[in-house]
Amino acid sequence: MDTEMKDAASQEVASAQDKLDLIKTVRGLDQNGPGENGENIQKLWTKLAASADGKFHAVEESSLRWLLKSMNGSSQPAETLRRWPLAWTILNCVFQRIPFFSLAKSLADRRFISVLQQTLKDISRPSTGAVSTGSSKRKRSTTKPYILEELKDQEGCLMTGDALFKALKTLFDRLDSIVTQSPNEHDRIGAEHIRSLFCTTAAEAATLASLSLDICNGALENGDGDYVEGRESWIETISSIWDFHLQGSDDTFEVATSLFPPSASILSRLEGLATATVFKTHEAFRLKWSTDIQQFMHRTLILPARALFISRQQFEVVQQALEISKANTGVAAPSLYHFASGVTDYLGEGRLRKGNGDWMKQVFKVVEHSIRTRDDRDKLIQTILERAAKQSMLVDNDDLRFVCREYALSEGSTNWSLIADVSACDADVFQLSDDAASLLKDVCERSTSSKLNDEESEAVSRVIGAIVQGFRTTRDFPSFLKLWFQQLCKVEKHKSKTSPWFSVGNKQYGSDHFSTLVEKEMSPQQLVEILQWVETEKSHTRALCLFLNSIAQGIQSEACTDAAGRKLFDLVSDVSKSSSTLTALKWGVVSKTFSWISAKDRSEVWASTKKQLSKILAESPIDSRETFEAFKCCCQAWISMHPDGDYISEPAELVETFTARLAEEVITPSCIKDKDLSKCIGTELEPGNLEEATLEHYLSWYLRGSSRLNRLFFRNKGMVPKTIQNALDTPSSGVKQLKLIWESLLANENNLNDVKVIGDCIDRLTKSLDEDGKEKRWPAEASQAWIQALSGIPTDAFTRPQRECIMALLKKHRANAKKRVSVDGWKLILGLSTKLMSRPTFYDGMKFSDIVDVADAMSDLSSSTSTEDGTLSDLIQIFFAMASTTIRLMAEHIEDRSLKYFEESQEFILDCDNAGDLSPFRLTLLKALVVETTRSPNCRSHDSLTSLPGNAKDMLGKCIMDATGYFMTEEKAYKDHNVIADLRFLAAVDAAEALDTLDRASKLKKSDIRKADKRSSSAMQNGDMRGWKMQAFLRTYFSSSMEQTRRLSFHGLDDLPLKFRESLLTRNVAANIRDTDAAAKLQYLEELVARFSEADTNGQAAAIHTVVSHLLECADLQAHSERYGLANAHSELTSSLLSIKNPDPSVSTRVCRTLCMILERRPQSLTQWNIEHTLVTICELASREKASQVTVPYVWLCKLVEVIIKKHRLRLEGHHHLLLTAMQALLRNLILIQIAGGTKDQTSQESKAHLYARLVTLICEPTAGAVSRSQHQNTLDSATDAAKRSAGRHMYLILMQYVKLQLEAEVPRSVREALEPAINSMFDITPPEVRKILNDGMDGSGRAILREMYKRYTKFGKWSGV
Repeated sequence: MDTEMKDAASQEVASAQDKLDLIKTVRGLDQNGPGENGENIQKLWTKLAASADGKFHAVEESSLRWLLKSMNGSSQPAETLRRWPLAWTILNCVFQRIPFFSLAKSLADRRFISVLQQTLKDISRPSTGAVSTGSSKRKRSTTKPYILEELKDQEGCLMTGDALFKALKTLFDRLDSIVTQSPNEHDRIGAEHIRSLFCTTAAEAATLASLSLDICNGALENGDGDYVEGRESWIETISSIWDFHLQGSDDTFEVATSLFPPSASILSRLEGLATATVFKTHEAFRLKWSTDIQQFMHRTLILPARALFISRQQFEVVQQALEISKANTGVAAPSLYHFASGVTDYLGEGRLRKGNGDWMKQVFKVVEHSIRTRDDRDKLIQTILERAAKQSMLVDNDDLRFVCREYALSEGSTNWSLIADVSACDADVFQLSDDAASLLKDVCERSTSSKLNDEESEAVSRVIGAIVQGFRTTRDFPSFLKLWFQQLCKVEKHKSKTSPWFSVGNKQYGSDHFSTLVEKEMSPQQLVEILQWVETEKSHTRALCLFLNSIAQGIQSEACTDAAGRKLFDLVSDVSKSSSTLTALKWGVVSKTFSWISAKDRSEVWASTKKQLSKILAESPIDSRETFEAFKCCCQAWISMHPDGDYISEPAELVETFTARLAEEVITPSCIKDKDLSKCIGTELEPGNLEEATLEHYLSWYLRGSSRLNRLFFRNKGMVPKTIQNALDTPSSGVKQLKLIWESLLANENNLNDVKVIGDCIDRLTKSLDEDGKEKRWPAEASQAWIQALSGIPTDAFTRPQRECIMALLKKHRANAKKRVSVDGWKLILGLSTKLMSRPTFYDGMKFSDIVDVADAMSDLSSSTSTEDGTLSDLIQIFFAMASTTIRLMAEHIEDRSLKYFEESQEFILDCDNAGDLSPFRLTLLKALVVETTRSPNCRSHDSLTSLPGNAKDMLGKCIMDATGYFMTEEKAYKDHNVIADLRFLAAVDAAEALDTLDRASKLKKSDIRKADKRSSSAMQNGDMRGWKMQAFLRTYFSSSMEQTRRLSFHGLDDLPLKFRESLLTRNVAANIRDTDAAAKLQYLEELVARFSEADTNGQAAAIHTVVSHLLECADLQAHSERYGLANAHSELTSSLLSIKNPDPSVSTRVCRTLCMILERRPQSLTQWNIEHTLVTICELASREKASQVTVPYVWLCKLVEVIIKKHRLRLEGHHHLLLTAMQALLRNLILIQIAGGTKDQTSQESKAHLYARLVTLICEPTAGAVSRSQHQNTLDSATDAAKRSAGRHMYLILMQYVKLQLEAEVPRSVREALEPAINSMFDITPPEVRKILNDGMDGSGRAILREMYKRYTKFGKWSGV
């Protein structure tokens, strides 16, 4: 005690001494100054850093006043002190300690703003002749000596800048926090005084900000790329300096004059715009500065300038910004456009939206004009155009054409990259005017050059894509086809071997492949006109074949095939030679023609082509494109003539002969072995327009391209094609290739549906399985591949002999296996056995002991088998499925074979009684025996089998208690894992599900059960699956011996294997409430919901869902719902959707599923409040503000509304405003968030639109059951008609909002089509007077959209029948 008092006293003495030393140091500054080398300043900092007394601030204030006084002035000592980083570090320290009132007075008295401005001026212009003590290649130093010349160099200026901006940030952060946190009036007044120091004119504030930006620029210009902590907030601090100034009408001009030039320089280095050198540094730092400088310019320059332009048509601000930066236009011009195009605020109203487009067009004009005379203009304009295309900014088409002509299309060369960027900005640049047509002609003329390199060819392809899009926009796709054909003819005339125009037919345009555009963009009549036009043109053979083949591939519908008829064939029939890769496409046209012409025409076409085809297939090289296309044509001819064509034998003979040639020369087992077939087998592989054919192309055609060829071949020859036989005869070392081939063969429905073909496939697989039975470790990779292939074949495809043969093989190979079967091997064997035994399968020597042998063999698992990922549970389930299927098969018909089988099972039961450590899978086999014999009426009624179920149950109960005894009584059971022990335990608790009780078998004491409960509960919280299984087991069979506590939280659930989480949790919760009444279940539900509101975990959500599911089955639920019922739970869960913090969407999804279940299955348990509260919550969840904060899927919001409309329609009467508000919120969410800002997956968007459309049709077209009342009504009064009339008075608001949303955001065509039935339903029920209100409530743009919608309704949606 005395020692502690002495230590405290000594500490107080030392503290007092430190304070006295600090005071002496501060007072000594007036007499001694900073010292020759700044040692007094260093001493002051050391003392200040060690002192942290928050009660007094006189020393800090004195230090501040002395520093500011010494830093003010133009003398050399003052400049040295201003430049020394430590001086600003001390200011940073005292800014945090001095109260605002005193701090404001000191800063004002000592002219802090003047000192700040002078310092910024000093360090913004580093001295190039200054001497630095360190080498430029050395690591950046952390301190500088107190020498003016060294402080003037670039490194010294940046170090001063770091300290200065850190001090300012500290001051500004305090100013921001004092308003909200300090209750002291003096502090708030002081803060306002400090703000007033910075409240200068725009010119003075611009000077400070401009000098600061120059420092940032210097850091980027001469920085070495190293990240400096604290520097990322510089731009924010500079923005704060500007924000404090006095606002005035000339602020924008001041920004354009003073702040834009350094800001443009900063952005150009950060983003690497045009001529600027990219500053290589920490990526997060670069993004931070880039974002901050853009936001600063948006707020201070771009948005005010845009407002002036839209409201007054004034554009002087932008012109002045460029004029001031005239000397550095290469940086200023692209930076200005980058700033202007980066504004993300949304201008939804029509006039403002148009004004924003005009603004961006004008910005481009001015920027382009400023760089027009520069030597590097091409690079600059390309940077600007890339930005415009990326941000989807509007650029005037006249300006784009000017750029294209003056910049890209020079006399000596063509800048294809620039033309591609021009076309990416607006595809209509080549449309809608004579000038555009002239430009298109010039561009197309140059694109046929044969001197294009790879980069230029890629750019030309992009230009062609824009041309296609332009013709699609103007709905003139036939004109593009004409243009394309003319270009192909020119390319062929120039004898070009490669050209981007050759690949037009193989490209994707937006979301559509070229082949789909043929029917999508043209009517059958236009198709005929195109073919007639081609006939009149002077054509070239290569161009003609390529063009017509691309057209033919796109013809699918009956209307187009009828229109085309033989016209395509007649056009290509004049092409006599097809030896080149392009003219070979002639046979692709003939092949497509075969598929749609009549039988008579087909015979004529075959008669005119068979001679050529025969010669090609017999004499031409196999690897030529001509041979490949001719072969495909013969296959199509055979398929088209089947079954009774006049000449069907001729193409069949040609295909069979060529197949034999192909199998002998190309597709041989040895050749296939060394090939990578993954690409050609997964999908149909076609050679490019200029490519020759290879082995992969032929094999892909046999397996994928011609779906019916194998079936026809088999019917003619009694076997699959020799090429496929060779592929299947690949040596076992190529098992990966064989696996791919089998997958492809069995994925063809034509093969699966033909009895002979699939029978042959099964026989081949069975033979391979038999041959590979001698593998050292059966089943090895090859045998596993055969078993997997057999498992993928539909069960009905197997004949009984085939099933019995395969089962006999599996039994033989398993018995002969000398090494342990792998886990994956067992899964495949058992899966196939289950599949085959589900049909009558009685192989030779089939006995009950076969399953017993499997059970014993499976128990011999490797000690390295994983016990924590659910592998053991998977094995148990798979074995149980196989055993159950087999026993069920034998129990279906009781005969001599079945009686012998079940006699063996009786012996098996006795053997289990005599066994010591029972094999784990024997427990599972006992369970299967109990389940199937108990379920089978034949077993229960047969005299010799009546005792079997009872004996099996008794033995199963005894074995379960023996198997679980170790985990019930042993204290260390859960501390480590043993494969056999864990497997036996898991099999036991799983087998217990077959029994209702274990009372007869159990001899456990209550104390043992409670200890087991405690140990398993601990293991459960640690994520041990055994603990979860034991808890469910104990709660199910020994609940009377356990403490009556219900689990409210489920720790350790996330540590379990994902696929077992839900089943384990559900089983545990169900065990908790197994023998309880409705009142107890409701009490448990109340506790779970209360805990869920505090900590929303997936486990609690699943537990609530399970309890609710059991409650819905209770007949006496209403009688126990007075204090707390489903209505209360529903209300609390609905509210919780707004506050769920768990980022996992499965939590909110499960809550929504629970709410839907209550709404649908127990509508009588809910009140009006529940319905209204649900609708209001849906509105809030669908709002833009909540959409980014919550994780409730849109699909479930729609499902909640759907259930309310279906089951609670009568409760909505008089409350339509709530339903309409919810519908409007969902529609807004669909268009603006799910589509405009969400996933780009078209299928997902369309499905969501269908969901919403379903809601609308449910409101507009209700079912009689949804709107009828129990009371007797006038038989002439239709409830559905009344509901429609009621909805018709309100649903026009949905129509109005849909039109408005189409003006605000782009709605994809697929979404509009999905919503069209809903629109038609709303028009159906909206009376004429309400339609007039709808029309009057819109502007011109809205009426135009509404008119188009109504036109489609009258044409396609309105009922016009009698």
